[in-house]
Parts: sequence; structure tokens; C-alpha cells
Amino acid sequence: MKWIALLLSTAALLGAQNDLNGKWDVTATPDGKSPIKLDALLEHNGHGLTGTVTSLIGSGPVKNATVADPDLKFQFMLGKYTFDVKAVAAAGEMKGTFKGPGLMKGTFLAKKSAADAPAATTATPVEGVEVGILGAAQYRIDLPKEYNGKLIVYCHGYSPVPGRFDKDKAPTPLTQAFLDLGYAVAQSGYSAGGWAVKEAIEETEALRQHFVINYGKPKQTFVTGHSMGGTITLALAESFPEAYDAALQMCGPVGPTLTTFQSRLFDLLVVYDYYFPDMIGSPTNISEEVLDSEQFALRVQKEATAYPDRMEALQKFGGFANDLEMAKTLTFFALIQKELLLRAGGNPFDNRNTVYQGTTNDPVVNRGVKRYAADPAAREYLKKYYTPKAEPKLPILSLHTTYDPLITAASANAYGEMLRLNGGEANYVQRFVGRSGHCAFTPQETLRAFNDLVTWKETGQRPESGEQK
Repeated sequence: MKWIALLLSTAALLGAQNDLNGKWDVTATPDGKSPIKLDALLEHNGHGLTGTVTSLIGSGPVKNATVADPDLKFQFMLGKYTFDVKAVAAAGEMKGTFKGPGLMKGTFLAKKSAADAPAATTATPVEGVEVGILGAAQYRIDLPKEYNGKLIVYCHGYSPVPGRFDKDKAPTPLTQAFLDLGYAVAQSGYSAGGWAVKEAIEETEALRQHFVINYGKPKQTFVTGHSMGGTITLALAESFPEAYDAALQMCGPVGPTLTTFQSRLFDLLVVYDYYFPDMIGSPTNISEEVLDSEQFALRVQKEATAYPDRMEALQKFGGFANDLEMAKTLTFFALIQKELLLRAGGNPFDNRNTVYQGTTNDPVVNRGVKRYAADPAAREYLKKYYTPKAEPKLPILSLHTTYDPLITAASANAYGEMLRLNGGEANYVQRFVGRSGHCAFTPQETLRAFNDLVTWKETGQRPESGEQK
């Protein structure tokens, strides 16, 4: 039933052809069911329509829409379900019907929101900060004193809880650096914590459309993000290539999430559990104790130092510089796995065919580690969020440090390797900063990388790969 609600609100998006841009209040009524209220945003481009529908359970995009005044048609997909909608628009109102999977059908009524701001306004935005909520996600938009007409969409990294924004709080140093260059900066907090790639894709796109509707279409739009935000940056660039001019991906796991997490996160937990049984519960049933991450990391470090031979073997396997780094990384991975087990509805990882290498005694370890089969549905979830298409249609610059205990150099190389297999290297450049640490870039290094990306977009000259100065 809630699928229908989202679907119908999308239909509502497709408002009157003479005024399709903007916000819409939607009442969706499935046959024999109570009406459901939703919100919708629409962006109109010629005979095409794109939009985002928001409900209590999430957001979804408009697809395959056609506009032939006053008739509207489109398809809307929620998960694996496709909906077909027909509507007639007139005088700021839309009426129509939909058909979904099986016998699912219903009606909708949409009206232009009274709070709707003029679309594609040409007025110069006023310096300041806008915070609010789109659907269930908080957002923040920073506007510079001297706006250059261009937008940067920023995607934050992994957090156990959704992002929150305080209008009175000063911008981060990186945001301020972008503002000083004249760019507006928009960022979603996502409606969920954890590996919220699904939510981030939908809600960041909704925020971008909100910006267009309220401040006008930017001259250029760039997307960037750190860590998990780097994965989201790639996903947005690949999913909405018409919306962005270029992308700066920083220190994210840029290969297929399933294989990247399997080889780094899950395999480390498996080998740790072999050397230190029951400390984390198990790799597929993480103990509640890890939720107190600071105290748990201290326990991991203390246990490791009590068994120096085991600590040496695990540090060798994980490539860690010291026992503290090992303890913190192990604890963080356990937290991610605990959240993934809930989010995906089971264990996504299968190590029955894995041969572990890099310990102090590989044959003994391979005989002794526990083996696990993956839950098929959980595996499919992690494949979807996210496996890169690796067919970039816009310039993408990727930035990593040479030593990162969370996202290893092998993970950083994965997207480039995928591109080499399908011949898509022309739109991708990878650079490195010769430093240890996760996302350990200076603001100057980040801005130089961003400026090189902008030059690439504006001149067509592909920057050199290699070290970022």
C-alpha cells in the first residue's frame, strides 16, 4: 500500500504542462483503502520530467515520463516494482489513475503546494544558510556572499545516526573554502544512519531538485564526498549524469561494495575471530558490546597486547601500523557489520571459498577459520547499494591517500580496474596523496583537486594522474 502512495505522489509530480516545476501536495487513494498524503518535487525540461516523491518510508524518482498537454504518462519504480501512471493536468491540479504489480490500482489527486517557490528563479540568492527537512532527511544549504551561479552537492561519510544541521553553526573548513570561491553548497543528512547509500542517493537528488526549484538552475553542478560519501558521489554521477557536470570522489570504497567489504571488512572479522574467539560474538552475530565503541576498542587493544604472537599475526594480515590502529579499525568494522546485518536482513558475505593469505601461518589459519554462507537477499541488497556501472558519462576525479587502514589501496584502485575492462577510462582520473590516514587531505590539496576537475570540465583537457600536490 505504501508503494502505491509513493507511486501516486510521483504521478502528482507531473503537474500541468504550463507549470510543471515545483512542489505538489498529493492525495493517493488505493482502491478500497484510505487516502495517503505525500509530497513531491518536479523538474520540467522540455517534454521530459524528472522528480522525486517523498513519503514516510523514503523517496523515489520519476522515470520514462512523457508530456503531451494536458495528458501525462510515466513509469515509477520502487524496488523491483514498476508502476504505470496516467494523468490529466489543468490549472495547477492533476487527476489520474495508476496500475501496479498484480491487480494493484488506484487514483490520485495532486495540487500545487501553496508554499511552492517559483521554479528556475533568476533572482540572485541571498547570502545565508537554509536548513530544513525533505521527507525524513535534514538538509543544509550554504549560500556565499558573491554567488557564482554554481552548486556543489556534498555527500557525508558513514555515521551511526542521521546527520543533523544547526543553522547557527559555522560551515566546515571545506564548505567555507567552497563558499569563498563563490559556490553554493548543499548537503543532505540522510534519513538513516549506517550504510545509508540507498537513502543518500534518493534524498540527495531530492535536495538538488529542491535547490533548483528555490534558487534557480545552477550554471554548473558538481558532486563530491568523503568515504561512504565517495561511494554516493559515484552513484549519483552514474545515476543522474544529466544533473551533474563533474564529480570529485574522495577516499571512498569505489569498487563493488560486496567484494570490497568482503575482502577487507568481513575477512578481517573472520581472521580476528580465529585469533581472539568470541570477542566480537561472531562475524555473523556481532556482540552488543561493540556499540560502546570507545570502550570496546580499548578491550580489543588490551586483549591483543596480552597475546603478542596473535597480535603480530593479525597486524600482518591487516597491514596495520600498530595495535591501536588495529583495535580502532576492528571495532569500526564490527559496528558496520552489525548494522549491515540488520539493514540487509542477514549476512551478505560468503567465505566458504576464501583462501586467507598474509598471516604468520596461512595453512593453519585456513584450516581453523569459521566458514559462512551468505543470505541471498542480503547479498543482493549490498550488490545494489552499491555496484558501480563503471561507464561514466562525465569527468570523475578520484583522490586517496597511499596508506589508509579503512579503505586500502587495492580498494581505491577497483573502479579504475573496472573501467579498464570496459574501455571507459577517458572520463576517470585517479590521484593519490602521499600520506597515512583515512581521508587525510589538507584543504589545499582538496581545492587543487577540485580546481583541476573544474578545468577539465570547462576546457576538456584531462588532468594527469599521479600525486596530488
